[in-house]
Amino acid sequence: MDRDLDEMLEELVKGSSRVLLSEDPEEPFILVDRGSEGLAFIAPSPDEQLRVINVSLSMIASLELLLQDSLGGYVSRDAILTVGCGDDEYFYAHSWDVRRRGGRLYYGYEKAHYLLLIARIYWCLENWDYTSLILRSFTGRRDRRTGLPMKQIRGFLLRRRGEELRLEKIPLDDLIWANTTDPETGERIPPEPSVEYCYEQECIPSDDLK
Repeated sequence: MDRDLDEMLEELVKGSSRVLLSEDPEEPFILVDRGSEGLAFIAPSPDEQLRVINVSLSMIASLELLLQDSLGGYVSRDAILTVGCGDDEYFYAHSWDVRRRGGRLYYGYEKAHYLLLIARIYWCLENWDYTSLILRSFTGRRDRRTGLPMKQIRGFLLRRRGEELRLEKIPLDDLIWANTTDPETGERIPPEPSVEYCYEQECIPSDDLK
């Protein structure tokens, strides 16, 4: 197996412009930037077998356009985007800082952060057929009660039908339920302070939830 992996890596990195190795033993991966050939992402699948996810430039462009069009209207300056996927036995989640500069959004603080976001989203789609996206947008306002920055939370589900990507907005009731319910016990937990749960432009402050 190690020999097969070595041969596979040698083939993948030929002509690559960059190779990124995970520094987290709990989240191992290898990300290969193959330039005009796109990305190769190597990471364990749910059954702990290594899989190679190839992401072409057209796949990167399709996802980039969808994210910019769907999320851009909800970010005036800064936000946090959390990507999640999994099932009852395993759940993956990771967050990226998002910044608006001019007319577009930037994810993370260098190219490698952006490429990892793209790779992880396609990894989720390959393994679970969906990716959840939770966007926390900073509003520029402060909560009068806590003094903390106010954030607006919106949720999306990304699915793939053939080559087409579809991003669905999570209904407000479902978003609130997911953020105020313990996933293991099903018991209600207090809502996050200093946030507004939103569907498009309809928002409910967490303080209003009983």
